[in-house]
Amino acid sequence: MLDKIVSADTTLAEFSHIFDSEETCSKALFTAKWPEGFRCPRCGYSHAYTIISRRLPLYECRDCRHQTSLISNTVIEGSRTSLMKWFLAFFLIARTDQGTNAVELSSILGVTYKTAWLILTKIRFVMSQADEQAPLSGIVQINSAFYGRPYNPTVLRHPQEQPLLVGSSVNQQGESIYIKMKKISVAHMRDKSVLRSGTEAFYEQHIDNDDTTHVTCVTARFSFTRFKGLLQTAKKASKWINDTFHGLGSKHLQGYLDEFCYRLNLTLTKSPIFHHLTSLCANSPSITYAKLISQKL
Repeated sequence: MLDKIVSADTTLAEFSHIFDSEETCSKALFTAKWPEGFRCPRCGYSHAYTIISRRLPLYECRDCRHQTSLISNTVIEGSRTSLMKWFLAFFLIARTDQGTNAVELSSILGVTYKTAWLILTKIRFVMSQADEQAPLSGIVQINSAFYGRPYNPTVLRHPQEQPLLVGSSVNQQGESIYIKMKKISVAHMRDKSVLRSGTEAFYEQHIDNDDTTHVTCVTARFSFTRFKGLLQTAKKASKWINDTFHGLGSKHLQGYLDEFCYRLNLTLTKSPIFHHLTSLCANSPSITYAKLISQKL
């Protein structure tokens, strides 16, 4: 199991020693893609012939003869980058202490900046897609926040201050068990104040109304009832983004917020991040560069 092989304490050198060949990575990807054994994507049959004349294994269903690649219907589909480099990217982005940026990844993997950027952007995209499938529920707390240092202490918002809503599902002890941080459209803002339309949009998109018992939302900046834990989480996200990526504009911010929350939420449940991320990427539909750019716009 990947969670047994790779732990939170695994170093880069140790990881590189474990996943030191395409064969090792192929076996790990096969397990992540089909944890209960091969299943034909067309008919569901559980046995296949393995064709090894290609760079990566090809599997032909013994029943319907449908052929499927190891990387088809994964985030890796269409990539000419080796599995060893993809797995190393999974490991680097799974690190809870820092994550990685495209410049660092390009240097470590020995690929172009564009290739490193595309790998990271694809991984962030599947993180965001997974987050969309996990709405907040139960007891929900929400607080407004900002990404970017306070350029102006007055009620006027600086263009580089990005308004956010930070929401959390909490347990009976008031502890966060799942957190989301979402940008607020400027259409839902009046200076630094969140309009009602902004909170309603957040409710509609990110809260499971059928499985929610209580929602408390605080948007007043200096309210005595504000949720300080959520504000601290937003500050930590801002610091991580600034330290790792040296600041971001509005265009790409949401993907990085989703990445931060992805690791944080797995940490809250003490789930092995590398194992979860590998399984997520092995079971996410492929996405082309053109489609990725279209989705981000």
